Amino acid sequence: MDLDFLIRRANSSNEKTGCIFMFHGYGSNKEDLFSLEQYLPQSQTIISLEAPLRLPFGGFSWFDIDYSDVIENNLDKRYKEINESIENLLNNIDRHIENENLNKDDITILGFSQGGSICWKLGLDYSNRFRRVIPLSSFIHPSYLNENLDYYKELLIYSSHGTQDEVIPINLVEDYIMSLSKKNDLIFEKFESGHTISQRNLLNLISWIEETKI
Repeated sequence: MDLDFLIRRANSSNEKTGCIFMFHGYGSNKEDLFSLEQYLPQSQTIISLEAPLRLPFGGFSWFDIDYSDVIENNLDKRYKEINESIENLLNNIDRHIENENLNKDDITILGFSQGGSICWKLGLDYSNRFRRVIPLSSFIHPSYLNENLDYYKELLIYSSHGTQDEVIPINLVEDYIMSLSKKNDLIFEKFESGHTISQRNLLNLISWIEETKI
C-alpha cells in the first residue's frame, strides 16, 4: 500500500541527490519528525513516511505492540507482522527513489522509538540498500532480526538514547547496541533525558550527518 508522506526536496543542482527517510514513533504521524527538516542538510531530500495502522486514540503505528513486548524484552511474536511492514516500507522507499530520481547509493534512514526499531530492522537486514542508519530512543532485540548480532558488520550507524527513558529503558537495549559496535562504524550516545530528542542530541546528530556526507 502507498504510505502518506511529507517531502522537502533538496536544494541542489545535482541530477541525483541523497535522501533521508524518516519513520515516526508509535501513536505519532508524518508531521512529527518532519519538523526536523529545517535543521538537516539542504543537499538532501527529506521524506517523512506515515505508518499504515491507524490507532483508535489517534496517531499511527508500524506494527501492533503492547508494553509487555518491551518489558518482556522480546519481539518474537511480532516477527511476521514486522516483516510485512518492512516489505511495504521497502516498496514505498523504492518508489520514492525512482519518482524523485534519488541517488540510491546515498540513502539514509532515521527513526524514533517504534520507528527506530523499524530503522534497526531495515538497516541491519537490508544493509545493502542504506548508507546510513539512525535509530533514536528505540528498541532492538535479536528476536526480530534475520541473523545473530555478530553477523552484521561494516555499517554506518548513529544511535542515541536517554538515560531517563521510561518508555524504552536504556538497560533493555544498551548491551545489544554495544555488541553491534564491535564490527560496525557505530556511534552510540547517551543523554540525560527521557523519551525524546534533546537539543544536545539533535546538535550531535546534525554534526554526525555532516561528517559522514559523501
